Amino acid sequence: MSLLIVEGPRKSGKTYLVQNQDVYPVFKFPFNEVFSKWNPGRESKDTHWMGLGKEIMLHELYNQSQLKEETLIVDRGILTNSVWGVFQKRIPLEQAIADLIKFSETGLLDNVVFLIIEGTWNESREKDIWDGDDVRIEEERRLFTQFSSLLQDLGHKVIVYPNHFDDESLKRFILTLKNI
Repeated sequence: MSLLIVEGPRKSGKTYLVQNQDVYPVFKFPFNEVFSKWNPGRESKDTHWMGLGKEIMLHELYNQSQLKEETLIVDRGILTNSVWGVFQKRIPLEQAIADLIKFSETGLLDNVVFLIIEGTWNESREKDIWDGDDVRIEEERRLFTQFSSLLQDLGHKVIVYPNHFDDESLKRFILTLKNI
């Protein structure tokens, strides 16, 4: 039983890969919709805590076997909340690191596999209210690398997956999922 969390910077192809596989069911929290309805503010600590609370509940439900699926893919999770907390200046770097360590120490990351998608879709797009942040993708990527390394140092399984935006990348992604 594993919770597979697919993470990575914007425009890395996470959602495309996840939506085009049929190995495991997928959960994607509708963050943009929830954010728009409650509008806590882009740089608000409330936005960070809203995301962190969602993550705590998801991991608790999974660890307590309250979800019907034995293996579930989550499109963005605790790493995104941590990265974007720092990226949007909602929390300091030290708080994000402390959050991840606490997740690890309390067992919330037991049976979790992180798949970090690397690659950048260079075409412009109009996706959501965060489009303006696409110009800062290198900063976002560095934070994902830093936090992924921390999780590895804490003993968690992290798989870095290169996405070349071709059929072969999707086939390799599906094979990776089957071999976890």
